[in-house]
Amino acid sequence: MSAGRIGEDRTTVEQRRVVEQPWDARTLVIAPAGTGKTFTLVRRLDRLSEQGLDADEVLVLSFSRAAVHELERRSSRSTGAGRFVSPRTFDAWALELLTQTYPGDWHLLGFDERIRTATEAILAGDAEEFLDGLRHVMLDEVQDLVGDRRRLVQALLETLDTGFTAVGDPAQAVYDFQRRDAHDVGDVFSWLRDHYGEDLVELSLTRDFRAVTPRPAGLLACGEALRSPTGLVDPGRIASSVRRELLDVPTAGALQDVVTGFSYLDGNCAVLCRDNGQALEVSAVLHAAGIGHQLQRRSGDDLNPRWLLELFRGKSALSVSRDDFLAACGLDADTAEATWQALQVLARGRDRIDLVRLRALIAVRGLGRLRLPTPPAAVTVSSLHRAKGLEFDRVFLLDSDTRDDEDPLEQARLTYMAMTRSREDLFRLTALPNRAPVYRRKSGESGRWGLARFGSGRRPWLGMAVEGHDIDHEFPAGAHGFSDDPGAVQRYLAEVVRSGDEVRMSVLARDVDDCPAPLYGVEHQGRLIAVVSKAFREAMGRHLGGRKAGDRRAWPATITDCHVEAVEVAAGSTAEGARAGLGDHGIWLAPRISGLSRFHYEKAEG
Repeated sequence: MSAGRIGEDRTTVEQRRVVEQPWDARTLVIAPAGTGKTFTLVRRLDRLSEQGLDADEVLVLSFSRAAVHELERRSSRSTGAGRFVSPRTFDAWALELLTQTYPGDWHLLGFDERIRTATEAILAGDAEEFLDGLRHVMLDEVQDLVGDRRRLVQALLETLDTGFTAVGDPAQAVYDFQRRDAHDVGDVFSWLRDHYGEDLVELSLTRDFRAVTPRPAGLLACGEALRSPTGLVDPGRIASSVRRELLDVPTAGALQDVVTGFSYLDGNCAVLCRDNGQALEVSAVLHAAGIGHQLQRRSGDDLNPRWLLELFRGKSALSVSRDDFLAACGLDADTAEATWQALQVLARGRDRIDLVRLRALIAVRGLGRLRLPTPPAAVTVSSLHRAKGLEFDRVFLLDSDTRDDEDPLEQARLTYMAMTRSREDLFRLTALPNRAPVYRRKSGESGRWGLARFGSGRRPWLGMAVEGHDIDHEFPAGAHGFSDDPGAVQRYLAEVVRSGDEVRMSVLARDVDDCPAPLYGVEHQGRLIAVVSKAFREAMGRHLGGRKAGDRRAWPATITDCHVEAVEVAAGSTAEGARAGLGDHGIWLAPRISGLSRFHYEKAEG
């Protein structure tokens, strides 16, 4: 995005209209992809400060952590007072509201339940003290506010009766599937227009700063159509129009034919897929070609970077100073400083990071909420939904046939959103080849993608997706499931195992506990480096439902087509860690595995 560097007054006329609205104005901004939305919001924050609002009088909420991170990153470069405002996701803010309004451990509730309870607290007047003093609310990505989150925003705005700046793009409303019931109709744009009427100031941003190559006129027309009120859009017609635009995109051919060329591309690129099942298949093709890449993870499934181990290694202290952190992390100066600032939330008002609190976040994969800077991947593979809010130099959009059960309007928005992720080049890839009689589908029992065989039979499932939580973190490798020197395994993980390496799983033990699925060990070049988690075994039990633990041939003897995504830091039993000679904090290395795995059974009878 090149709408101007923060601190320089290079706003366009359209952006200035948004920025210069009075603090008590009720403003709706329609901001298509690449039109400088984040830049405009940062300048708006600075202007609110110039109008006399303090940082704690402005609430900034966004739908995703990625959007919050981008807002925070841009704000930090500003020279205005707006940089002191801390953007938050709706989920994180709801948790803060509940923690300060009611006693109890609200971390134990799921996101949706916390959102609903926070809404009830606002409507009941119980959160009045928490909300006291807010004079302006800034809402980012409002097109994705549906269901419980939309009701939270409505309750908040009606209760505060103050100024707000709501920004979004109806053409990128891709989360309609999250609606919970038939009573949740309409959208946040219609509600704002109906509720505030003539008091609502509606503005638009139209200049595309992202695209180095101008977007086709037909695609822009599709975007305008998708921004029309829902009742005025013919879903079938707009879906056909977006589909025609996609077919006009230059084709790069089949993924298998062009994959080796990914190594020679300048900048970064993405392969965008209809769903995560396709993304896993694309990842397998890239692995086979030796192309390093990153699978875009779902929100909340965060990687614990391995350099964190150095903060705990050989230390019995409960905190780390800034100098110790900078010496141990091994990051470049700019990244190290940004990371230290992000971790200051764990400092408890001091200039030292609390290792107990840091360990707790590692254990629940909660580091993503701190928005630690991560190096960008040269190649990213993502489903369309997970690509929301991201941008790349080049995008390869994987084509696929339409399905009878999909909402044509939602699919049109998803495709349009994907076609606006590129800064320079957009290419279309032909659909993945059919591997009949084997096909990819999602299991209703396990909720995971897998490989299945057409027709009925004793073994219809040929594989299951392996995910981030599928490696046991409770015990260090070598201390449970198989016997090895845990210290030697740790050295092997640190020095030998690399991202992209192939691994296989094999049965270590059966009838381990109340879970019917066997315990599998993870082998790297013939050496055991981990065991699977109970969550993986339970998912396999649901995936292959009805099979008994004692039936040897009911369960795969080996599982292949898995790869190391990364070697990360794990938090487990402090007693087991100390017993294994790995320190007192219960922190060690573990592989993170992913892939659309393939099952291999023992030879059947007869």
